[in-house]
Amino acid sequence: MDRLSKAFVTIAAVGIPDALYHAYDELTAYTGPGTGFCNTHLVWWDILVSCGSVFRSGFTRFPPGYGLAMWVYGVIWFPLILALGLWFARRNGTINGSLLMPLLMVGNLFTLYLWYLELGVIHAICPVCVSMYVLNYVMTALAGKSLLAA
Repeated sequence: MDRLSKAFVTIAAVGIPDALYHAYDELTAYTGPGTGFCNTHLVWWDILVSCGSVFRSGFTRFPPGYGLAMWVYGVIWFPLILALGLWFARRNGTINGSLLMPLLMVGNLFTLYLWYLELGVIHAICPVCVSMYVLNYVMTALAGKSLLAA
């Protein structure tokens, strides 16, 4: 496994506990032990930094209103991307950017929708959510780098 693949797999692996922490926060309605990190209630440029505020906004399902809880997507997404990254790396010696890039771009489009909800509709940002967006952006950059190296 090359360095690029190791970095990709590591980032995907970091996403799993991040997504599980977010799921725990939502399932406990931000009242469980250890949920204080995400519930800061800081105001930054008229945007509230608080996972609890995002959770209580009513915009926690996709498709809106009747779909799955948003945390479910993260709990599925990161293990899926990790498994694909490991599979490609073990099979080919490196990740397959030509196959991972379109999948990761779907995730990036989803994060654009989530940014719109947080900044434009809810006027609150969830730091744990943002950390998962950033992880997806880094994995996309690594997949893009593998495309350039090919």
